[in-house]
Amino acid sequence: MKGDVDLLFFKPEFRNHEGEIINVVDLQNNAVGFLSFLYKENQELYIFGQLNDEGEKQNFIDIVSHYIDGLKIAILGNSDKEPNIYLHSGGNPIELDKEKEKSQ
Repeated sequence: MKGDVDLLFFKPEFRNHEGEIINVVDLQNNAVGFLSFLYKENQELYIFGQLNDEGEKQNFIDIVSHYIDGLKIAILGNSDKEPNIYLHSGGNPIELDKEKEKSQ
C-alpha cells in the first residue's frame, strides 16, 4: 500500500495497575511499533514509544499525541507535572511539540 494513506491502530497487549503496553498495527494487523506507559502513585508518568516504519511517522504522531493528551488528563489531572516522553522513529527521537508545529 505504499503511496496510499495507511491507517494505524492501537492493539492492547498487556495491562496492569501501573501501566500498559500497546502495539501499533497497520490495516493488515502487522505490528509497526509500540507505545507503553508506566506511572507511580506520586503522579510520575513515563511514556515510551517506537515506530519501525518511518513512512508512517505522521500517522504515528497523530494517534500517539491524542492518546498522550488523554493520559495526561486521566493520570496527572490538573497537576503542573508533565509526563516524561521518549518516542523514537527508526532510532531518531520524535519531539511531539516540534512535530505538531510542522504539521500546522
